[in-house]
Amino acid sequence: MLLPGLNGMRILEKMKEEGLLPAIPVLIISNSGQPVELERALELGARDYLIKVNFNPQEVLSRAMGLLGTSPPSNAGTRGSHAGTKVLIVEDDVLLADLLEQKFIGAGYEVYRALGAEHARQALVKTDFAAILLDVIFPGTDGLAFLAELKRDEKTARTPILIISNLGQREEIDKGLRLGATDYVVKSNTSPAEIVERVTLLIQRQN
Repeated sequence: MLLPGLNGMRILEKMKEEGLLPAIPVLIISNSGQPVELERALELGARDYLIKVNFNPQEVLSRAMGLLGTSPPSNAGTRGSHAGTKVLIVEDDVLLADLLEQKFIGAGYEVYRALGAEHARQALVKTDFAAILLDVIFPGTDGLAFLAELKRDEKTARTPILIISNLGQREEIDKGLRLGATDYVVKSNTSPAEIVERVTLLIQRQN
């Protein structure tokens, strides 16, 4: 995003103006993890982003090939029985989303990320997911309203949905489960590795 002369954001704007986005897949690689900046880039048509300090070259290869609709080589991080299994993480906390993504990729999953409901809708139009991880507080449509929307949609009505939230009151948990969440975890009480285990179990039960 930080380039001499024309910066990355301006390049995205020009590509958008010229009708090149979203037809050409753009993967952002940046030191900045500011939600506002990432939100703007995704609005312009960028497909995905990586924070430089949190990835390795193999992950870049895997994510780029995912955007191109091809499968990574057998040594490109798709280990174990979860290879090719797609999960969607709807979370605007970039640090937590990065940690979760690393854990899921380490388990062999193919990970897609969305900062909020609108970006999640765009991903869901193009891709079928084995499970969705959903925060309940983010900009725009709140997570519980989006959960209700997902359960009404024939395409996602049976998809396991795990709520990941800082809200741990019993009434909040009960509300999420009533609206159709398959499971509910409180972020402060659950490690990323445990979340991967919970999602794996949900997918196995669904199958």
